[in-house]
Amino acid sequence: MSKLVNEKNIERFSGFPDLYNNSRPTPPEIIKKIILLYFKNKPEVVVDIGSGTGLSTLIWSEIAQNIIGIEPNDEMRATAEKNSKSDNIVYYKGVSNQTNLPSDYADIITISQAFHWMDIDSTLFEVYRVLKNDGVLAIFDCDWPPSIDWVIEEAYLKLRNTCVNICSSQEKTAIINDRSTYINMINSFGKFRFLKEIMCHNIERCTPQRMIGFALSQGAIQVALKIDTSIKNDVDEFCYLVNSLCQNEFDIVFSYRLRVAVK
Repeated sequence: MSKLVNEKNIERFSGFPDLYNNSRPTPPEIIKKIILLYFKNKPEVVVDIGSGTGLSTLIWSEIAQNIIGIEPNDEMRATAEKNSKSDNIVYYKGVSNQTNLPSDYADIITISQAFHWMDIDSTLFEVYRVLKNDGVLAIFDCDWPPSIDWVIEEAYLKLRNTCVNICSSQEKTAIINDRSTYINMINSFGKFRFLKEIMCHNIERCTPQRMIGFALSQGAIQVALKIDTSIKNDVDEFCYLVNSLCQNEFDIVFSYRLRVAVK
């Protein structure tokens, strides 16, 4: 394991892979379409780094000949393997700055909802090494919480901040990067020929149970529950609020930030 990898970042998502997989959004079609605008041909190899339970890996199953998910967390990777029904998808244990893949190998590399957990400098060097010339790096994540109702969003942010403070009280903690710095850090890397940041949105149908799942699938909340069980009272209050304000089904809006870089 690379010495630049923080084990707490990997452990953070242990214990709830099914909740994560059932609650988190699948990257919308528009994300895939934008990436393919910058890679003109049909990709042979797509690598998804930090692939988690495979939500961002499976979207390529009918597009690329070979898809590889790289995921260090054993539970998340096992869930991805269980959910995969495609012969052209494989998952390997690895980290973002040590994928053990050949150089000049991938047409497209994606990092979804994960770049903030990675050592950025060493990850960019590894991505650049693995990408073919004219290959595309796509880093994307959605804003939390999704747009739904200001009262629910305010309650979610209050709960998350409380949990973040609990997590920060520990001697050894997960380290998270500021997402607003991504584009500047990729630009400072200085090797990609083209770089662009793109905003897009996707409307999904949701239920109160899934909205609660969005919150509970956050690593900070799961870690805080292990450290201080009294936080369950705050979680229960949030669940009550969601159930009292939301109907059986309703629309939510996920806002995505996509950074595209061409080698």
